[in-house]
Amino acid sequence: MLGGLILALTDEPTSTRVWAQGARGERAVGAKLEELAGTHVEVLNDRARRRPDGRLSRANIDHIAVAANGVWVIDAKTHRGELEVRRSGGLLSPRRERLYIRGRDQTKLLDGLNGQVADVTAALAAVNAPVPVRGVLCFVGTELPWFGESIRGVPLVGRRGLAKLLKRDGDLRPDDRVALADYLALRFPTAVK
Repeated sequence: MLGGLILALTDEPTSTRVWAQGARGERAVGAKLEELAGTHVEVLNDRARRRPDGRLSRANIDHIAVAANGVWVIDAKTHRGELEVRRSGGLLSPRRERLYIRGRDQTKLLDGLNGQVADVTAALAAVNAPVPVRGVLCFVGTELPWFGESIRGVPLVGRRGLAKLLKRDGDLRPDDRVALADYLALRFPTAVK
């Protein structure tokens, strides 16, 4: 009862603010992708993931873009502050890379993205589609390094950097892109909120 009273007397809960902030970031990235749609990419926004038994999950993939250079799984993030990749180790010890935003370790963002990439890769492997699938973290409102950055092979970009990645040349013709997007739309239907 006291928790309800406190909630009633304060602003919206933190989880609601964080969700709304994330949704704004997804919409901003989606708008950038729509600028490229048709000409450079086929775009699928806010797609439901599946559980191991095939049923739909509440988890989602923010965006899937089928470009000439392959399929990109895009996780939109809205974090305030400076982004940096800290690297340690090397010659005599294992190499480690950690992602920090505003001084806080956010390496866990890669785990979520890697699971999404694995889902899309498995869906394409099931129909013997030999198409490269890559993940990218696209940040809105985050201070990114001037010369670009990546961690464990995952590009860390803003919306303009994302557009550059998706416009790169590749082997997928427009009709191939449409066919792949149609298949992925069936495998990953629009998420239900």
